Amino acid sequence: MNQKGRSWLRQSLEDARILSAYDVGETIEGLARKLGKKPSEILKLNSNENFFVPKAFLKSILEEVVEETDPRIYPRDEKLELEEALGRHVGVSPRQIVIGEGSDQLIDLMSRAFLRHGDSALSITPTFPMYEQCVRIQGAKFAAIPLREDFSLDIDEMLDLARSDAKILFLCSPNNPTANQFELKEIQCLLEEFDGLMIVDEAYVEFSEQSVASLIEKNENLVVLRTFSKAFGLAGLRLGYAISNIDLASTLSERFQMPYVATSIALKTGIRLLQRIDLIKKAVEEVKTERKNLIERLNEVSGVHAFNSQANFVLMKISNDSDEVNRALLDRGVIVRNLGRVLHVENCLRVTVAPPDMTERFIRELKEVLSG
Repeated sequence: MNQKGRSWLRQSLEDARILSAYDVGETIEGLARKLGKKPSEILKLNSNENFFVPKAFLKSILEEVVEETDPRIYPRDEKLELEEALGRHVGVSPRQIVIGEGSDQLIDLMSRAFLRHGDSALSITPTFPMYEQCVRIQGAKFAAIPLREDFSLDIDEMLDLARSDAKILFLCSPNNPTANQFELKEIQCLLEEFDGLMIVDEAYVEFSEQSVASLIEKNENLVVLRTFSKAFGLAGLRLGYAISNIDLASTLSERFQMPYVATSIALKTGIRLLQRIDLIKKAVEEVKTERKNLIERLNEVSGVHAFNSQANFVLMKISNDSDEVNRALLDRGVIVRNLGRVLHVENCLRVTVAPPDMTERFIRELKEVLSG
């Protein structure tokens, strides 16, 4: 590489440093090594994973899928079959489905498809940080409208910005990390006023009361994102999908998406889980039951206030310094998400809703840390 080429590369690397790296937090194996513990002794509650779908059930499905899969062949029929299954599951045409390698990849896909250097996109704050990351990678501008103190949408402020020349509006509902779901009438209002593409991320919708998917029929500028990572318990396989009108979905799939975006294993596993949807629904109901228990238990702890949730995680405010509490929990082998300040609320932690035995340990460890 000549000097000019090296200079270009160095400048590109320097420019990339303005992008924020997504922090996945501590891992089970990493923390176990630090503490000299077995991985089984680590309680991981920081990534909103679903521990209510039985591991043995998922492993049995994976064993079946692996047995029937020829890894030498590119996935094709599996993708079409999953689109058919998702169409039946959601109640739309299979042609309205876009398969992705998790909803993260679909966020990136639509940012690449519809944003150019100098364009602008909107979202709220606080919310899932990948929206801003994907927008800025395209060299586009990003604006975030703070939620109100009760975590609701500031519709007036959003409408002012929505009437600008923004190309995309990202909205996570239920929202991460606040765990609340926004009202359908507010989303419809934004859709009517916004000329760009509105992407509603429903990663946690199975744990909530409603979906905006019914609005797609009358709103050609709406895309709804879903994932298999949460309700279906497939975070490790990376599988997601988008729902939109047929023209938009076909354009995304045929012109912008990679031809083999998900593995045969992931696609076939998704199909099998949709065939066993009753077990998934049962796991979701168990999450809702334990979520109610977790919120009640947390609010009984002195110095803790847990907010209501429509997701599979709970946001809570603690009276102690969240950095210190987080470090103390890590020393005990407990991993939660340390958020610090969320809007006007200081010292916030986010914790995954987990089965009762895991909840019991978390509550016990938290009480001891807070009283220590």
